[in-house]
Amino acid sequence: MHQFRLAVAVRCFRQSLMESLKSARNLNVDGIQFDVRNEVVAAELTETGRKQLLHRVSELGLTISGASFPLTRPLTDPMEIDRSVADLRDAMTFAYSLKAKTLCCKVGRIPEDRAGKPRLLLLEILNDLAAHSNRVGTVLCITPTNDSAEDLLALTSEVTSGPIGIDFDPAHFALTGRSSTEALRTLHAVTMHVQLRDGFRGFDGGGQEAAVGSGVIDWMELLAVLGEIDYRGWLTAVRNQGDDRANDIERAVKYTRKLLIGG
Repeated sequence: MHQFRLAVAVRCFRQSLMESLKSARNLNVDGIQFDVRNEVVAAELTETGRKQLLHRVSELGLTISGASFPLTRPLTDPMEIDRSVADLRDAMTFAYSLKAKTLCCKVGRIPEDRAGKPRLLLLEILNDLAAHSNRVGTVLCITPTNDSAEDLLALTSEVTSGPIGIDFDPAHFALTGRSSTEALRTLHAVTMHVQLRDGFRGFDGGGQEAAVGSGVIDWMELLAVLGEIDYRGWLTAVRNQGDDRANDIERAVKYTRKLLIGG
């Protein structure tokens, strides 16, 4: 089977940064993803501190696989738009200084009207951020917000000033009653990061996140499709809900590794 690189979002350990690095190393993964809004913050890190962090990561045999930056409001929210764009620009620059190639972020649900002002505004902002990516080297990857694969593909195809990618979240499609595998086939050309996150659709129409392997996602099939499309990015274990996130991250890594070796 295709060789994949496994990473963990260390924020899910809910430990100090240095303890999180040790926890990641104990899982024998190759990479770690930082939250550069709340976890590793540019304003709180001196140049010496940044170099020491990179040295410690390397010392543990890890690679910074990418970064995430959670927004508090949709990217086009008129009350926060200028600040959000500025924050994302700074986050992309900072992520590159940490050698992170991708910055994953939810930008808010894609407006349905393709000719409407809200969608055109979103495209204008994304083109600005994509152009910034050309200058700094870190690519913004959109994490879906109740969007269809077709809408995501259409949006990214209209960003022409620079690179932009998709942070493919299988659980998102499961939670919204869509096929993760079919979504991946649609988005394969723009998928630059993949989350190891599971979930299921409730009988009442609601969705719930689940530990990897206990939701509805057919991981063997999904991994096979990733192999077919020759995906070269990271698979990052992420857990956004639940009381036992650290152990669920560990289970996700072990479950995925078992599938990859044919267990």
